[in-house]
Amino acid sequence: MRFARLFATSLLAGVAGGATAADTCAGKFAIDAAELDWSEEQGFRERFAAAAKKVCEWWGPSWTRGFEIGVDRLRGPSMALVPAWRGSRGSMIFRAPTVRRSASAIVHEITHVLAPNANRFLAEGLGVYAQEALGGQPAYPNFARDLHREAAKLAGNADIAALERYATPTRLRSDALDGREAYIVAGSFVRYLIETYGMERFRELYALTPLVVRARDPGDPARWRTVYGKPLAALAEGWRSALGKR
Repeated sequence: MRFARLFATSLLAGVAGGATAADTCAGKFAIDAAELDWSEEQGFRERFAAAAKKVCEWWGPSWTRGFEIGVDRLRGPSMALVPAWRGSRGSMIFRAPTVRRSASAIVHEITHVLAPNANRFLAEGLGVYAQEALGGQPAYPNFARDLHREAAKLAGNADIAALERYATPTRLRSDALDGREAYIVAGSFVRYLIETYGMERFRELYALTPLVVRARDPGDPARWRTVYGKPLAALAEGWRSALGKR
């Protein structure tokens, strides 16, 4: 893919003048957006720069090598986690029809670059949660509707133990839940973990399943008890109970 138009934010230019680590994380990206006209591309650049700064400040500057962004004419999901699994961390694909509607999951995909994970359920859950928590533009899978409210409609069909066994890059879905529904459940469950037990403990869990290029390993199920002091089944019951009280 050709990235002829490099866009570096003014933040990067100011690194020597005291820019923060988050600024360095967010400040450099290249876009190949031949499918967009000038104004569409400028709007996308601005939205991407703002989203990148938010994610870098929230998660921390765990990636500082920039982003390579392709915008193609196809319809379908945006991508960053699967390219990372293939060995191209930092590469991202967005779809022109979705970009034009200002409905791209930009925060979600940037989260995949900063925090890729070998457990697909946790990786997608964190991306969906971040899109909501950081005020990303309305996008797949919940389009700005409250995650817990949407997940409450799906909780009865959600087998958390089965979903948690999906290794990246396996598509996250089940017999009872389609892809969009599984993403909503994942996002809601991650939100529950973070809001109930805190981000520090979630990061501890997340760090136990680092993404390894071309490897498939969703992690040891026993790690849930190690980190949270209770098995995944008990955490899932707590999640369902919390949804039922809304």
